[in-house]
Amino acid sequence: MRIELHIERVVLDGVAEPHQAAAIREALHTELTRLVAAAPRAGWRARRAPHIEATDVPAGPTSALGRDIAGSVFGSFAPRAPHGGPR
Repeated sequence: MRIELHIERVVLDGVAEPHQAAAIREALHTELTRLVAAAPRAGWRARRAPHIEATDVPAGPTSALGRDIAGSVFGSFAPRAPHGGPR
């Protein structure tokens, strides 16, 4: 199975300094990769979404912020468990 996720832009209003962008991007990429790899293979479907609104994430250290954003993004598109409950 091949999963492709393209993120064109992440908007962080008033949360991070410009010089922190690379660290946030790396943490986001690392955590999304981990989450997708750990997710059950069943339930994925082809989908295009021009815009995904992630939930609010608390501001914190740069790497934690990247991980929190990844979790929010993943939660917006990941397949649900077969019984419909949490993953």
